[in-house]
Amino acid sequence: MDKTVPQLLREAAQALERSANAAPSDSERPSSSLRMTPPDRSGGTRAEVLRLFAPYSISRGRMPKRPNTAGPSAKKSKSVSYTHRFFCLSKRKECEVPSPSVKNKLERSGIGEKRITFPDKYCTPQEFSDHLFQHFPILKECGGFQLLRSRGSTRSKILETIPCPDDGYCPEYLLSESVMIGQAVIYIRPLQKDIDVQNLESDQPVSTGPLTECLYCNKKYSLSEIQDHVDVCEKLHESGKVISDNTGSTRQEEMSATMSEDYAEREERASTSLTTFFSATTSPSAEPATEEWKIEPDLETAARLFRRHILKNAEDKPDLVVTLDLHSCEKDREREMLTFYKRPNIDWTSPFTVKLKGDAALGDGVTRHFFTLVMDKLHNGFELDIDNCGKTLLFNGEDDHKVPSTSRPLLDGDLFRVVGRMIGHSFINGGPLYSGLSAAFFPLLSGSKDDTPILELKDCPDTDVIEVVSLLESQNELNPNEMDSINNLAISWDLPAVSNINRRWLAETILYHGVIGRREKQIAQLRRGLKDTGVLRMIKEQTSLAAVLFPRSSALVLEPEMILKRVIWPEPDSDEDEAQFNLEQSCDVTAFLREYIQTGSPAELSELMKFWTGWTVLPQHLYVEVSPDLTLPVASTCLTTLKLPLTCRTFLAFTQAMRAAVSSTRFGFGLV
Repeated sequence: MDKTVPQLLREAAQALERSANAAPSDSERPSSSLRMTPPDRSGGTRAEVLRLFAPYSISRGRMPKRPNTAGPSAKKSKSVSYTHRFFCLSKRKECEVPSPSVKNKLERSGIGEKRITFPDKYCTPQEFSDHLFQHFPILKECGGFQLLRSRGSTRSKILETIPCPDDGYCPEYLLSESVMIGQAVIYIRPLQKDIDVQNLESDQPVSTGPLTECLYCNKKYSLSEIQDHVDVCEKLHESGKVISDNTGSTRQEEMSATMSEDYAEREERASTSLTTFFSATTSPSAEPATEEWKIEPDLETAARLFRRHILKNAEDKPDLVVTLDLHSCEKDREREMLTFYKRPNIDWTSPFTVKLKGDAALGDGVTRHFFTLVMDKLHNGFELDIDNCGKTLLFNGEDDHKVPSTSRPLLDGDLFRVVGRMIGHSFINGGPLYSGLSAAFFPLLSGSKDDTPILELKDCPDTDVIEVVSLLESQNELNPNEMDSINNLAISWDLPAVSNINRRWLAETILYHGVIGRREKQIAQLRRGLKDTGVLRMIKEQTSLAAVLFPRSSALVLEPEMILKRVIWPEPDSDEDEAQFNLEQSCDVTAFLREYIQTGSPAELSELMKFWTGWTVLPQHLYVEVSPDLTLPVASTCLTTLKLPLTCRTFLAFTQAMRAAVSSTRFGFGLV
């Protein structure tokens, strides 16, 4: 090991020269009639070189290869097992893919989705059924079963029955080209009897783990319960409360007290000065446990608890102020909104204040007016020509199937991050929400990998994609013109040409790319905007709350009964002069208002609520007053009070006066 590499190489060269000199030359060899082959000396030379360099080979961890003494290995036998995902439904007439909440309930009951492996994919139908019964024993009591798959696209909500052969289902049949299941989930439906999920859920053994003692109350809980218990117990311990069997209240009682205190707080805030709205604080006793919103089963209550939690933590932060100039044009006000929500390094949970330049209005109603304008822009578009198409629409499609626009200028301008901030900021402050977003985007926005986006043709706003997918999903044979239109779109998206084998797969892939694939960057920007406001955490940790953040359009349609049951009608005051209060005229005017609400369209009622309260979110109470000094209706949005004039003698005159007043909301408050 003391020799260097050049010395070793020199010795190797000398050894090669000695071996060459030792070999007899051709001239010295005796001639013979039999030509002999010279002995091969390369083996000795190679051994000498290996001996010289052996220390270096070993030092670098190079070990000699192990000789293969086992001979040629036999070929591995091919696996004949069959593995697939099955989902057991509970209703014998179920024909739709269950929602995420129903899926969780079925899985808790011991059915739902399971990954099943059959040892032999060439097994008989009877063996196939017996193996399914091992994983879903309750099916034995249902008089048989049917197998279903999603119709057309695997993301479709509609299920269709897989035709059953005469001898029954088997893996070999499910793998055949005539069925073409692929990797799609196979749904199992009971044949003659529904499965009682309630009894299953109560009888299902739950793995709870060993008991663990709580550090705060010294009671023992299972591993599956200790996390949720500590969230509540830690908060009560910090506030000095002692939990006992006799004096401790249940979580339901705490929630009831929290809701009642929250309602009382809203009523008190509505009756105070307009300028003290954002300085109102919540009493410590009304504060819910820090993470209680995670375990709250009611989604609306969970969202409210989350909102109160983040606002409570931001009470001491400096106010976030925005100013709108009502003397400017519509496009200038839109620029002010976009500039405000593009500001970097802003804590969007801070107390929010809106100032209207050119208007003396203050308080809660001004904030409502601002968020109404913001959501109206998201729904109906901006007047600014950002993408060189006239009016700028950020979302396309019909109600409940809206998807982000694919406009490149909007994406380059980071406009969808701004949209995420607008939606999250309005939610934090209890304002109107963006409704009508396609439900296929909920798992993508929440980042859930368990829920697969379920797509429909209505989710795609592009007519050319809809035509191609409809042709592929139809059972008719394609003519040359139809194949050309399909292939042109497929090749432009780097997809193979259509054939009888890939027809179904191609339809699913084109629809997925047309709806989601082309909008992945828009989704990423929306997530960043929601993350800036802190709302992304809510839908990440409880994915079902995405339906609260993005409600259905039908859930926000105002009905006359929804408004009338909240109205507090005027009554004569005993201290008021009878001359100032004409009971007959007051009854006529309030009757006109009732008829106006009962006969109004959803759009007219929505505009009425914007005029009355500042936005379309219905408060707990709507107050009505009658004044002889007015000529047109006037609204005090901070106090949710509508003041009606006594000058209207007919319903037609009242309707004209009300429409004139309602149409003035876009000009502000003090300018009415």
